[in-house]
Amino acid sequence: MSRPIRSFSRRVLLSQLTVVVVILALVTGVFAWMGARSVTEVTETKALSTARALAIDPEVRRGATRASVEHAAHPDPAITAPLLEITDDLRTTSGIVFAVITDDRGIRLTHPNRDNIGHRVSTSPDEALAGRESVTHERGTLGETVRAKVPIRSTADGTTVVGEVSVGIHASVLDADLRREFLVLGSVAVLALAIGVIASLALGRRLRRETLGIGPEELAEMARDQGAVLRGLDDGVLAFSSSGIPTLTNSTAEELLGIAHVDTDADGSGPGPRADVPEVIRRMMLEAPIHGALRRRVNVGDRILLATAVRVSRDGVSVGGVVTLRDETQVLTMARQLESVTSMARALRTQRHEFANRLHTVLGLVDTDATDEARNYLATILQTGPIAAPVEGIEVISDPYLQALLEAKGTTAAEAGVTLAVTPDSLVLGTVKAPEDVTLILGNLIDNAVRAVVTHAIGSADKDADRADEVFGRVEVTLLGSGSELHAVVADTGGGVDDEDAESIFDEGVSSADDLDSEHGHGIGLALCRRIARRHSGRIWLLAGHDPEMGGAGFAVHLPDVLSVDEADTDDIPAGESRADGAPAHEAHADDKER
Repeated sequence: MSRPIRSFSRRVLLSQLTVVVVILALVTGVFAWMGARSVTEVTETKALSTARALAIDPEVRRGATRASVEHAAHPDPAITAPLLEITDDLRTTSGIVFAVITDDRGIRLTHPNRDNIGHRVSTSPDEALAGRESVTHERGTLGETVRAKVPIRSTADGTTVVGEVSVGIHASVLDADLRREFLVLGSVAVLALAIGVIASLALGRRLRRETLGIGPEELAEMARDQGAVLRGLDDGVLAFSSSGIPTLTNSTAEELLGIAHVDTDADGSGPGPRADVPEVIRRMMLEAPIHGALRRRVNVGDRILLATAVRVSRDGVSVGGVVTLRDETQVLTMARQLESVTSMARALRTQRHEFANRLHTVLGLVDTDATDEARNYLATILQTGPIAAPVEGIEVISDPYLQALLEAKGTTAAEAGVTLAVTPDSLVLGTVKAPEDVTLILGNLIDNAVRAVVTHAIGSADKDADRADEVFGRVEVTLLGSGSELHAVVADTGGGVDDEDAESIFDEGVSSADDLDSEHGHGIGLALCRRIARRHSGRIWLLAGHDPEMGGAGFAVHLPDVLSVDEADTDDIPAGESRADGAPAHEAHADDKER
């Protein structure tokens, strides 16, 4: 054990022992005072009750009355003899030191020492002769005693005071009782101190075990650091006890999981957000390995979260675990958007290269005065389009973002042996206002369709995937604009989607890529597309598991308010004018809806 931990243990033990000793001292002092008062009161009560009993004895009253009437210089033995017999028996049976009877002058009629009979008492009898009882601690001829003095009433009228009875108990008897009381109290205090020491040691050991030997200053510093770290993290953090009970969450985790912050009890059993932690997160913590980490993608609401569960131990003792959450949706969205932008940039570089080659050709023809050939060459360019991208029907798409996306995906598809085509009934007026989201959704659907075509073709015809000169199939894209709305359909000649997978195709995969559908990306791609579509109040759905014309799957997309349309654009196509395929624009749109 390190020196700081040993010092902390000693401080805790000394503090606990100090508290125990102080409390025991206070309690013992209070009980000692109460015990001394009780013993003294018992002794005084015994002396007073004995004196009262003696003062009302008929023989005592008669003797004191006669002695007070006679006022003899020396009391008559006929009076004192019966009284001495009574007091001697009383001393023998009750354990008192003395019982003295006097007349109304304070002259002793009885005394344990017979020589003192006939003499005035050594302590003042005035209180008793005045008719008042008293209890005092005084020193007389027999030493320090507790004395009770009670007046004796006359037998003639029952009211006149004719003497006193003084009963004494040695102070040593009181001291002995006090010593016994203090001995018992001291024994109890020692026993309590021993129990307190044992309890302090046990409590200190448990405290060291529960805090892993960390001192209070370190605990306070850790609490401050923990609060600062948790507030500063962009990732969500959930802490679990060793029994798997959620005990702590930061604000990011509460936002990602959609739970409200309410403090809980120390053991995590109180009310609050702890009970709202999704079961999938709790299960991850229970399934986390002792060493290493468990990572999974989980769906919480419309979020795709990357969760990492790690068990935490200190000095071989399990102290619980931590689950960190990262919003993978944002990362995936940015990655797909970057991929779309990269694809468009690649297409633009291809376009620039093609333009440069064609301009050099035109320049050479002009330099050689081959103007007719130059004119024919330019006419050919105008007919085939400015870019040699293998995308059939791309000339019907005027939006630069959609053109760049289709050209880039067409190049990629051609490399994989798949033909990408834009259906002739496509028509998009205006420009795309949200190019990143639109190209992400369409790009993901086209990539999935190309992969499905290649996979189906290789699986059915046993072809080599590396043979790029083979044409495996076809992917068709239909794009229609209606005001600010964009409708799209992506269909392929792949293997399609079975009916039992129609609902789960958009679910986000929770394991590894080996568990995912290799054709239509039954993992995070479609789930991400659906989330982005919902963000625009749109939707994406499986239009047909097996398209009646293409044979493969067909996916439909509806995105409201993603197009910016000028009235001049709509004026270019008068009502009823046919399009490239000879069909009116509104009929083409209706055909797409029906499909």
